[in-house]
Amino acid sequence: MKILFITIKSPNQQGDYFELAILNGLKKVLGNNVVDYPKKNVIYGDFSEVKKEDLHGRGFTLLRTPFIDDINRDIENQKFDAVIYGDGHMYGEKFFIEKYDKLANNNVWIVDGHDLHGKAPKKSKYLDEEIISNQFDYSFKGAVVYEDPKVFPTNLGVPEEVILPIDLEKKTKMYQNTYPKYSFFENPTDLGGGSAHYKYESEEEYYKDLSQSWFGLSSRRGSWDALRNYEIIASGSLLIYRDYLNKPISCSPRNVPCLSYSTKNELYQIFDRLVPNNKPTDEYKFLLEAQREWLLNYGTTTAVAKNIINIIKQNPIYRE
Repeated sequence: MKILFITIKSPNQQGDYFELAILNGLKKVLGNNVVDYPKKNVIYGDFSEVKKEDLHGRGFTLLRTPFIDDINRDIENQKFDAVIYGDGHMYGEKFFIEKYDKLANNNVWIVDGHDLHGKAPKKSKYLDEEIISNQFDYSFKGAVVYEDPKVFPTNLGVPEEVILPIDLEKKTKMYQNTYPKYSFFENPTDLGGGSAHYKYESEEEYYKDLSQSWFGLSSRRGSWDALRNYEIIASGSLLIYRDYLNKPISCSPRNVPCLSYSTKNELYQIFDRLVPNNKPTDEYKFLLEAQREWLLNYGTTTAVAKNIINIIKQNPIYRE
């Protein structure tokens, strides 16, 4: 399969997680048969337009290993099996551009990285909230609340090279320093999104904090999914998630074997039950291994890309 991937143009939005994760996986699976256009400089280690530390999440995880650029971007003289538009539409950039779409006979797909809140053309009601609903037919979306046969639920993911061996001997604390405040019942009304402001300037220190923690706390913010969820599991920490049982089934991250808690008392009960006196129980070890297996099967960028490729193969569409 050969894919033309239309990337975000704005230098200030090059750290968009959803686009980066999908493009990372597609390049690993398809190599030069995925053409990023315009060239997405940051995935090649080129930060001349924007500093890496200024990107969302400081460019941790998804930009660890740069690709080698030997892509032929003379796209008008090439044919493609599909065109995928990245998240540029979220930042006011045009999509459904005829000169690109015709290169794949109008087999055109959309990456939809909208969270539940913020600006978007289409909104709907879910319980007592106004949320961003499905925006496009034939799209890959993480924050899927209402199921739609033309909207394909898609996880985030981490590159395989960031996954650390599980080492219980290195655990020194109950949970990570970078926990979201809402996960620990601080600022409980703050469900807004926003940038991930890491407490560490280096990716190595960030992962060290996670790997030394028995648990990685997580919670919903702008959406239910976050790169943090995958980084926790990749580090060898056990992901536990505030109110995970309240998450819509189709909303990422889907089917993670993790424990859900709704009160601080329930959280401490989990600590005491799974790691009494800093000694991991069999239940803790079982969940840790189950999460690692889930990550390898569904939560790497390669797994995400393979799923996308299979969806495109099984659902060819030709827009008018």
